[in-house]
Amino acid sequence: MRNPAYSERGSALLVVLCLMGMLTLAGLYAVRTSNTDMDLAFNKVNSEQAFYIAEAGAKRGVAELIKDDTWNAGFVDMPFGSGTFTVVVADSTTDPALDDTVIVTSTGASRDAMATVEITIVPEYIYPFRHALFADDMVDIRNSMRTDSYNSDSGSYWSTQANEDGDVGSNGVVEIKNGAIIGGDASTSLTGGLTVNPGATVYGTTSDAAESETLAEIPSEEYDWALANSQVSTGITGSYSYDPGTYAFSTNSSVELQGGVYYFSSFTLLNSAALTVAPGEEVTIYVTGNIEIKNSGDVNPDGDPSALTFYSQGDLILKNSGTIHGLFYSPDGTADLRNSSDFFGAIVANDIVAHSSAEFHYDRELEKVKKGKTGDLDLVAWKEL
Repeated sequence: MRNPAYSERGSALLVVLCLMGMLTLAGLYAVRTSNTDMDLAFNKVNSEQAFYIAEAGAKRGVAELIKDDTWNAGFVDMPFGSGTFTVVVADSTTDPALDDTVIVTSTGASRDAMATVEITIVPEYIYPFRHALFADDMVDIRNSMRTDSYNSDSGSYWSTQANEDGDVGSNGVVEIKNGAIIGGDASTSLTGGLTVNPGATVYGTTSDAAESETLAEIPSEEYDWALANSQVSTGITGSYSYDPGTYAFSTNSSVELQGGVYYFSSFTLLNSAALTVAPGEEVTIYVTGNIEIKNSGDVNPDGDPSALTFYSQGDLILKNSGTIHGLFYSPDGTADLRNSSDFFGAIVANDIVAHSSAEFHYDRELEKVKKGKTGDLDLVAWKEL
């Protein structure tokens, strides 16, 4: 006969062995889970480090571009912290379709983890023609002079005309008097510098707390370049007078300019003369002296104002029913509009005088026109790849 106590001891041993097995399995599972958690944490830390290293590489690339906007050498396995970054720069030299856009792609590596960041940047441009009339020092508008706006990209003047966006601005004094009508805003950055007399009308807002604007000078090197590349000998057809020694130009007839750059010391249209821009072409004229359009002279008649730009070191005189479709930029000169003259486009000058029923029609498309860069960069897109 079997001893009952011995049988019970055998059952207890089996239970203990089962419990020990279960505890061992639980311990092994806990160790495995702990190792997995540690691996996940390790990978997460390295992935985050790789991301921040990639971001640092992208910012380093942008810093290099700020110092030199032609830089595109990039970096290969550049040490940073606990890892490295590699930067690749794509610009118009590698892809002509990019134009002025630059794409900086940075890949960061930390141990076995990698991350990639892409930044798209463009230069910050200067847009000088965001006012109908803008003067650094003084704007004097009176005697039934008026401004308004239209959009050459959407139709004729008459079909797109509006008493808005014909803005007048200055860093100095703005005086609007004697029946003048401003179809837009009037503003200055000079406290107390804005005067709107009774009888004058401003359709938009008025302010003497506008942000000051810097009128970029046109460097002498740009004029030298215009002289060296002037199309005078081959680009002008019609009857005109030109002195190759003094670079003075004048006409009292009709002339046409082919596309390109022209350089003159003075530019004069008299007695119903007409200067046209060849269809589909763009013309830029550099003038070191004065520009005079009078006695019903007509410049770029009914043309796109953006197709003709005058850069001048002197003054613009438009009077006696003269008409211009174009842009005038002279940060040291005066624009003088009088006697029923008509200007379609935009003007930037040191001083602007507009009297005696002169009319100014701002082309709203001109706010897109660029002239040079500020030297800063604009970040337009960021993403993690």
